[in-house]
Amino acid sequence: MNSIILTHVATSAQGGFLLDAALDRLGAWIDAELGSLEELLAISGCGDAKSGIKTLRGLHLEAAATQTETRRLLEDAQESLECLMASVRTISSEALVNVRAPSDFDAWVRWSGARLQDIQITLSRALEA
Repeated sequence: MNSIILTHVATSAQGGFLLDAALDRLGAWIDAELGSLEELLAISGCGDAKSGIKTLRGLHLEAAATQTETRRLLEDAQESLECLMASVRTISSEALVNVRAPSDFDAWVRWSGARLQDIQITLSRALEA
């Protein structure tokens, strides 16, 4: 049987907890979404977004990293995500010239944008704490 155990998180530890949770969410997003986003940007001709993808793929944090190092990594990631979001916002299926757009292209763009926005908000909230 699944059960929920309520625990109290001390305020002084909450900032670190939020950073760690945001880091976990970022890692999961990179694993699940980055390849699809990269393909979408390539099909759409958003070659200028390659640096954001490269930055996200190159993020690394040592196991014994401090909260300051974690914060710095999340800030770097957030900057790249903002650039990628700007690129996604410019995508139009009418702009595709060399490639035939898949039938679900608009849904793909909306999904990618929504997932980008979700991870951006997660990082912002963690960094504000």
